[in-house]
Amino acid sequence: MRVSKISRRMLIILCMLLIGSTYLKSASAAMDPEEVKRLNEEAPYQLVGTVIADEFYQDMTRNDKHPVQLRKMKMEVSEVIKAPDDVFDNNTVEVYYTYIPLWDVGEYVGGKRMDIALDDVLTIWLEEGDYGWEPVLGGDSVAHINYSDDREEHIPEPFWHSILRGLDHVMNMKLDIFIFGGLVLVITWAVFRGLRKTI
Repeated sequence: MRVSKISRRMLIILCMLLIGSTYLKSASAAMDPEEVKRLNEEAPYQLVGTVIADEFYQDMTRNDKHPVQLRKMKMEVSEVIKAPDDVFDNNTVEVYYTYIPLWDVGEYVGGKRMDIALDDVLTIWLEEGDYGWEPVLGGDSVAHINYSDDREEHIPEPFWHSILRGLDHVMNMKLDIFIFGGLVLVITWAVFRGLRKTI
């Protein structure tokens, strides 16, 4: 009887660890998709266009280990879906956005990062910000219609960072294997124990 209670507790603990580790990897405090949709729909401007230029504008790094740039892209506008006035009479628009390198994105929580490259075709929801036109919700206010294959990392990953990131990935894999292996062992032990009782 006591062994049975212990095995059940072990099984529950291992299940919670497995579910918890999976949840922690997938949960990054991302906004609710319905909220994103609502805020984008409330945005004053919605355009479709092609990225024809993308350049560095200003360094916004506050911590040397986690670089951030303010960048400026130029879009050739093919369609103005929503605009309360005629501000987009020209066929191009400059959009300012915050750029976080892909290799450091795990250090941030929140919405999607801005993933912009030349020749991307985008639907973008805009508002007037401190620098000019800006996406309402960063990467959550950009929908790719065409995703260019030729993409550039504007901030190269430091050598030691890549090594540490690789080690961290290996450690996470080992933890998952340990938890999953323990779960399989407990289930196997419980099944064999149950079979022995029925024979």
